[in-house]
Amino acid sequence: MALPRLSLVLATSLAAVNARRSHDSHKKKHAHAYLQFCCDDSECTPEVRIHKVPAVWPNPALLDMSDVKEAAYPHQPIGTADSNCGASPTNKNRFTPITIPMGLVSPNIDYRHGADVDTFTDWDRIRCKDGQLFATGWYKKYTPQECARLCSKVHDFYGKQCTHFTRQWITTDIEEHSDSCGRDGDSATGDIEVPLGGYASAGVGAGSYKYRGQCIFFSSDNDECCSTKAAWREAGVDTDSSYCQDKYGDRQDAWNSKHRSWRSSQDFTPTSAWPVTSRGRRLEALPQGANAEHPGIHELILLNGSRLWTVEEDLVAEDVTEADAQPGNVATVRGQVQSIWHKAWEALAAVPELAESVHR
Repeated sequence: MALPRLSLVLATSLAAVNARRSHDSHKKKHAHAYLQFCCDDSECTPEVRIHKVPAVWPNPALLDMSDVKEAAYPHQPIGTADSNCGASPTNKNRFTPITIPMGLVSPNIDYRHGADVDTFTDWDRIRCKDGQLFATGWYKKYTPQECARLCSKVHDFYGKQCTHFTRQWITTDIEEHSDSCGRDGDSATGDIEVPLGGYASAGVGAGSYKYRGQCIFFSSDNDECCSTKAAWREAGVDTDSSYCQDKYGDRQDAWNSKHRSWRSSQDFTPTSAWPVTSRGRRLEALPQGANAEHPGIHELILLNGSRLWTVEEDLVAEDVTEADAQPGNVATVRGQVQSIWHKAWEALAAVPELAESVHR
């Protein structure tokens, strides 16, 4: 299985009329760049989606989200398509960003119409509210691309799939209103010419990140995991669902300053269950000598606070170098991998509180 591949994008800014530095009182039309992903459980292709308001008065203020660019592997020019990630990808999940419109018309129509074409915009600092399954530990390897790949991998977790994920961060050196805030060390950082609304301003969601992040996985019937007023009553083909209303009451937006969230198209089906496959006891700690930052080793945090470890054995096996490939060393590595692999699988299924909470 190949590691998630990284795709760099070239920096291209929108016209100056479409950008401003932050959400302040200046009456200037502006845009934002948001990342979306086309993934299966082994690799992800980044795509940049520009959200802007092209209309001028007296036309209504509505977001145009049709401007999507990708950079096919390896580092092709913007607009070069990935053959596996067209408009309707085959056996791939498309992860679209969840955003909240700001500057709405009053009285409200549908939480998507703006009051003024020059000030209407949206923002993506949102945490999913409904259906949390489990989270990872805090590590630099948990980039947005890696969170999307792991969400695609989650399958039959007590009967649940991953429909949404949230990536959380704590520390960043990037200005709060920049499209790449929280992505220090992103592969496209050096290509960014403008902080907002450019094709490279959001990065590509991968690279050698400077600070730790966390992936949080959800399974929700609601289109936007009950995190936005706009989609509060939307559940697939049901445009008047009471799902969120019944669980949480009146419409609400789940603002959270150091989180971004995505919705999966649910078009990819893994071939095996992950991460639960068997029953047994908990594995309380990572065996000595194992590297927690390795992309194939994951610390998982369950809803009851329990922590345990799981291993993607094929990814760990790929990292055995020629220097390590001596009979004794290989046996040691394999032994460690098998120890984590089997005990972690067993640990997940052995927590009755988790099974009960997942089925609520």
